[in-house]
Amino acid sequence: MVSHILPLLLSGVLLFPSSGLAANELTGDTRYACEALLCLSSGIRPGECSPSLNRYFSITRKKWKDTLNARRDFLRLCPVSNDPGMPSLVEAIVNGAGRCDAAYLNRTLARQVRIKVCDESKRYWYSKDYDPCHYETITVIDDKLPNYCVTYSEHEYTWKIGVKYVGEKMKGGKWVDE
Repeated sequence: MVSHILPLLLSGVLLFPSSGLAANELTGDTRYACEALLCLSSGIRPGECSPSLNRYFSITRKKWKDTLNARRDFLRLCPVSNDPGMPSLVEAIVNGAGRCDAAYLNRTLARQVRIKVCDESKRYWYSKDYDPCHYETITVIDDKLPNYCVTYSEHEYTWKIGVKYVGEKMKGGKWVDE
């Protein structure tokens, strides 16, 4: 969890111990990349995360796969991104960050479904041929979490990143942030 990643990031983010230049702070995109790794590893994001998260989410390309590749390259600017466990964290963040919150899931997993609704109390109200049923179109939100969200929320270096499904799928169920 974050308790594992925090010492690792702090040692690599703030200093370059391998370069022999102790007390050199990271600057520019390298600093933003390390801060983004730390901030996107937690569901709790203080205001200090804003500059690095703005930088990360401002990386966009015409094609989604190119956006993901550019964001991956950005996160890899952090010197600790190749340390044990970190490449899988980078992948989990690239594929899940910004796409695994309740608002996004409710918007993207929604689909229209046509259902038959019957009022059995009026079954033979008028005549034997009367059909007390009609069709309605409802919005249904899928209750299966995408694999990339499972990977992101269950990564050993992420903390409090998660959503849960409440309600019944055909009766207004939806995702809520935990």
